[in-house]
Amino acid sequence: MKMRTTLTTLLYFALISTTFGHALWIVTEPNAALGTSHTAKIYYGEYNQNEFEKLDKWYSDVNKFALWLMAPDGTKKQLSYTAADDHYVASFTPDQKGTYVLSVGHSAGEVSRGYVYQFNASAAVQVGKGEASPLAVSSTDLYIRTEKNPNGKSGVVKAYYKGQPAADIVVTVSGPSGWSKNFKTDKNGVAVFDVLWKGTYALEGVYTSDEKGTMQEKEYEHIWRCATTRFESGK
Repeated sequence: MKMRTTLTTLLYFALISTTFGHALWIVTEPNAALGTSHTAKIYYGEYNQNEFEKLDKWYSDVNKFALWLMAPDGTKKQLSYTAADDHYVASFTPDQKGTYVLSVGHSAGEVSRGYVYQFNASAAVQVGKGEASPLAVSSTDLYIRTEKNPNGKSGVVKAYYKGQPAADIVVTVSGPSGWSKNFKTDKNGVAVFDVLWKGTYALEGVYTSDEKGTMQEKEYEHIWRCATTRFESGK
């Protein structure tokens, strides 16, 4: 009986671990044209393994997320979206030059093993030439963004927690070849990663904090937050 109980416990934790290895991802082209409709897709799953859940398999109420668009001038509006097979589709038409930021910040509506699981995702879309707009910072709790590195041989990721640069955020960078490595942000919220191949890099930052509260009459003691974004290398 003890062995059976232990095995059941191990299987349970394996299932939980697999479920919360998942994340929300905003997939869109990094550049858009002024006055032309631009499309974004929102997935839930493992981007680096190209494994995404069907909509009816999404955890809890994660499919009830709100999608926000921040324009280069700092104005913000909520976008509507429609359902597809394993993702949702949204679109917007840029009317300003600069950097638009699409973002999602959603805490699942249930408590599991004393944890609340929060899913954050963002994608920057550049309209016209020039550097990224200074206002291109998401309002989600945990936010990671990529920045240009002058030498062009590496990528730079900066992490923010509640609007401030965040140290000790573990960021997993997965390259287009399947290569994956963890990095930790420094006191300025910055981590530098190798850009070894041309293509899309997926970045996922994770931060867990001890915070007590109640959700739907169930107590929690921790909040697990993840944040995702993508980086295109033309190397």
